Amino acid sequence: MSNDALGIIRQAAAGNAVTPEAKHQAGGMGTRLQGQGFQDIIYGNWGKAHRPEAKRGKFADEAVARRDAIAKLLPGERLIIPAGIPKTRVNDIDFQPFRIGTAFAHLTGLGEGHKADSVLVISPTVNDDGTVGHHDVLYIEPPIDRTDPRFYSDNKHGEFWTGPQPTLADFETMTGIETRDRTELEDALRADAGPDGIRLRLCREVDANVDALVDAIRVDLGLGGADDNAGIDEVFQERLSEIRLIKSPLEIEEMRRSVRATLRAFDRIADLLPIARQVKRGERLLEVVFTGTARYEGHVVAGIPAVASGKRSGILHYEDNIGPLEDGGLVLIDGGGELNSLYTADITRTFPVGGKFTDLQRRLYQAVLDSADAAIAAANKPGAVYHDMIDAVMVSVAHSLEKLGILPVSAEEALKPDGHQQYRWLYHGTGHMMGLDCHDSHHARNEFYPDSEFKPGMVFTLEPGLYFDAADLLVPEEYRGIGVRLEDDLLVTDSGEVVILSDGVPRSPEDIEAWMAEHGPERYIA
Repeated sequence: MSNDALGIIRQAAAGNAVTPEAKHQAGGMGTRLQGQGFQDIIYGNWGKAHRPEAKRGKFADEAVARRDAIAKLLPGERLIIPAGIPKTRVNDIDFQPFRIGTAFAHLTGLGEGHKADSVLVISPTVNDDGTVGHHDVLYIEPPIDRTDPRFYSDNKHGEFWTGPQPTLADFETMTGIETRDRTELEDALRADAGPDGIRLRLCREVDANVDALVDAIRVDLGLGGADDNAGIDEVFQERLSEIRLIKSPLEIEEMRRSVRATLRAFDRIADLLPIARQVKRGERLLEVVFTGTARYEGHVVAGIPAVASGKRSGILHYEDNIGPLEDGGLVLIDGGGELNSLYTADITRTFPVGGKFTDLQRRLYQAVLDSADAAIAAANKPGAVYHDMIDAVMVSVAHSLEKLGILPVSAEEALKPDGHQQYRWLYHGTGHMMGLDCHDSHHARNEFYPDSEFKPGMVFTLEPGLYFDAADLLVPEEYRGIGVRLEDDLLVTDSGEVVILSDGVPRSPEDIEAWMAEHGPERYIA
């Protein structure tokens, strides 16, 4: 930019305001609440708040063992696990709904609605026999009740706005963990910490305020900054992931419930598919049906469901869901419901919009189904490890693509270490662990996850697919713009067998067609 042009720009900006107004009322009551009459009347003549009765949580007992496990893996250190904070959208409105951090939920047993700005601290102790133990404390912001002026002035936290909230004693009842005021957190983190004392480990990137606090304390006490502690914090994340890999019977039953809730969402999708075919944004209507059912059944969806029709079904992370349903085409629906306990499911099905597969669509769907069945068979072989499923999928897909005349080389050549041509049409991982997160335990080390033998209590997905982009010149024109994915939730039983949890939604082309024929708007109303 020339000096003359820059001078014109600077002159135009010279008079711009740089000092904001002292106060903004933003359309609210603002200074009107400062009148003495209001001050005299607001505090008195309130009856006892009707707080919900606090009960010990369903997972409180198991959470004790989980805290023992993580303390045993990292003995003699102070472990810091934040719950997280809501993200403000504007003024007093947050992006909804707030969801506590997974590690915090796992180690406290708390679920939906509990409790932003909280922190669990697991501190080392010395037992009477000289061994190292631990003592756990929850740091919670107390409810802002009618004894505090903020109960009406804080429209995000004051109970005048939020209604009665659990007290510190309530949280202690729900979790069995000693609970203290959040203002005591910094002193507790500093106590006996330092190069010659206790080391701090942090579950990072959950609460930016706690990250900043711990970073400052570490620097102040000579423990180094964030970069110096990045390794030990990442190890903490690894161990937190690894203790979630094996689910208890209680967790497995909760995940069966989340699968059933998600299956009901697919039922509602099938009911309203004939109506969705007739509207401009049929994908969005089906998204709303899925999301609404998941919200009704539990907490929320585990992530934005993908509803991809026609050529959009070949877009792996399509989440716009704004297109029409294309007659004669397929619609790929990927989503999961998350319960109030935060346990989730993740299921994908690909349906013919008109209720019947064409011969070509059936061949592609069958190829994906064959690869899924091959993976489950591989998982059930003695000594199988997790990545054996992925290998089985890729072998099956390579042979199917060869039979379809799409693979440019033989399946044998594609399966060599320097081959992998089939990955062009299946370019994502074919499964993931599942639990309190849709993609759970992703920090776990290879020996505990992809290279691990299947162990009773593991719950994970299997999701092979084939995707032919609308602009893919390597495939015949009739294949372009078609995507198929089949995702099921699997469990390793006590006997070591890998079984499907999510077969309540049919898997075969024939069963899908029969299932769709049974559904319609009249069933939704009923």
